[in-house]
Amino acid sequence: MADSPSGAPVLYDVRKHAAWITLNTAHNHNALSLELCTALDESVDKALTDPGVRTLVLTGVGKTFCAGADLKSGGGGAARNAAGGAGGASGPRRSRFVSSIEKLWNASKPVVGRIQGNAFGGGLGLMAACDIGVAVENGKYAFTEVRLGLMPAIISVFVLRKMHLADATFYFLTGERFTAEQAKAMRLVHYAVPEAELDATVEGVLDSLRQGGPIALQECKQLLRRIPLMSVPDGLDSAERRIGELFVSEEGREGMAAFAAKRKPNWVP
Repeated sequence: MADSPSGAPVLYDVRKHAAWITLNTAHNHNALSLELCTALDESVDKALTDPGVRTLVLTGVGKTFCAGADLKSGGGGAARNAAGGAGGASGPRRSRFVSSIEKLWNASKPVVGRIQGNAFGGGLGLMAACDIGVAVENGKYAFTEVRLGLMPAIISVFVLRKMHLADATFYFLTGERFTAEQAKAMRLVHYAVPEAELDATVEGVLDSLRQGGPIALQECKQLLRRIPLMSVPDGLDSAERRIGELFVSEEGREGMAAFAAKRKPNWVP
């Protein structure tokens, strides 16, 4: 049920255990204004703390998924000073954009990107922060920062965990545009589909995610973020401990019982 007014910078709607978070400022191509980033940050918090939400879907309205920083307001929500400046003794405060994109990346629940249009700059960072991306095949993308005398600084933290360094080098330095098929080849998204197939493809991804145990999905997310940063011995110790706990957990026992009985587990709709 939707609980955001239609004029809100971000819409929030829960459907079939998925929280749909929609960037809703088509008049400025969903640029990262302070208002939009604040609402995005709050919406992500809401979804992650709602026990009835198992998956997040990030999308936008209009022909552009996200145009990047709000340049007309000096960076908007993507600029640290827009978020309140220094934080005193506790150190500088992160911008609302940094806060929201970090939460998306570290989300305990799967994040699906429904990329309904073009994306530039920070919009590509949001794409990269999604676990699974579905984009329209006519979408156009570019890291435009260098042509503005800037650099894709914040988003590089997430983009470079998806893209090969050689591809990122070319597009970061030239600012050239690339297509959805190229974005798929460079691992920024998983699907590049005709616009008419966008929603069906997203729903197919959500249906696949609904087959997984809610706790198992959260554990997989932590595994994906944690294990690549560990040494082999530490990774094995951590993995062995967690899988042992899951085998005897209520969800694990239900999954194995359902397999033996050739039925669906109780978490599948």
